[in-house]
Amino acid sequence: MENIDPIEQDLRAEADALCRDERFKQAVWRHYRRLDSGVIGRGLNTTIHPNDQMLLHSLRHHRDPNAALSQYYNVALQQYFAAQQILQTFFPNPGTDFAFLDFACGFGRLVRFLTLSLPAANVWVSEIQKDALAFVTQQFNVQAVESSADPEQFQAGRRFDFIWVASLFSHLPPDLFQRWLQRLLSLLTPQGMLCFSVHDQALLPPGLSLPAEGILFNPHSENSQLDPKIYGTTFVGESFVGQALHKASAEGHPYFRIPKGLAHEQDIYVVPKAQDRDLSGLQSFRRGPWGWVDERRILESGQLYLRGWAASLDDGVLPAVEIKANEKLHLCPTGLQRDDVRKVFGDDRLGPVGWEFKHPLDRKIREVWVEVTARTAANERALLYTGRLFRAQTE
Repeated sequence: MENIDPIEQDLRAEADALCRDERFKQAVWRHYRRLDSGVIGRGLNTTIHPNDQMLLHSLRHHRDPNAALSQYYNVALQQYFAAQQILQTFFPNPGTDFAFLDFACGFGRLVRFLTLSLPAANVWVSEIQKDALAFVTQQFNVQAVESSADPEQFQAGRRFDFIWVASLFSHLPPDLFQRWLQRLLSLLTPQGMLCFSVHDQALLPPGLSLPAEGILFNPHSENSQLDPKIYGTTFVGESFVGQALHKASAEGHPYFRIPKGLAHEQDIYVVPKAQDRDLSGLQSFRRGPWGWVDERRILESGQLYLRGWAASLDDGVLPAVEIKANEKLHLCPTGLQRDDVRKVFGDDRLGPVGWEFKHPLDRKIREVWVEVTARTAANERALLYTGRLFRAQTE
């Protein structure tokens, strides 16, 4: 396990216990089933590897296992929702010989859901971190292809109909960005599709701008196990991506950009192998709902208190959030002004998206299991928060 301090070890132990809690599993399962009614796998596996940097990063930031796991699974579910939409647009009925590659798969945040709707025999994973690759293949029974720091040395042994690359190109320096793009495009079947995500220049921190070449690489990331010279934090403009595609394939090669399509942050680029592939079906892509629970506690007065925001980049303001407290459902209206959300997303519709919830609890209740959901009119759901809240001991 990665070296972590005793407090972080305790947080991780609490997170592991929460993953095993049947109430937590059911909350995640319900939100998955709202995204995909078909289930073919062995059931939802909520086990997370001790070294999963995505969870460790959230634990260090929030210092709250409930919040960290809620964020981890909310992002995982949205990534699955995004990948599945694109997959169904171009491959509505994948055959038995269909091949899906989750490249730079990490510790399987997508694969755990993907293998519930796509046979494991049709799924390949690739990762440079050997412990991650071993974990994903053992837990989800998929085929493994070890990655390489050198794109030209990457040998998959076959071609793929669909290659999904989440949060890799958002970390690559210019040279590797170009070389990995070329290598992965070369591994597509004639009807294949490559999907990869990037940090667009719109996400640049204040005071920074792109250099003339259209890409800015900072040799620093949340993953301390990887060489910062080849894995940092990268911002690009669409012109750079277009030029990189032209170099990797041909001038004017088609692509479709989905702004903030991944976790309402990174842009997704969809690139077909074939020059004449129609991409217009992606015009109806949906990002789904999003939000956060900023405060969650039991007040000294005995009230359950929750505060946060919920919205949709597709539809704008959502009328309410759904809150379950010990399985009792409440609808909490939005409408409170959140200029911080509006500014972060650069969307003037997302002003009155805040909400606040107070609910009196019986004095005998010492623990409340909370589940907060954002839901659109299209029945898309985001798991904003789930976990246990305890009443402070006063005696």
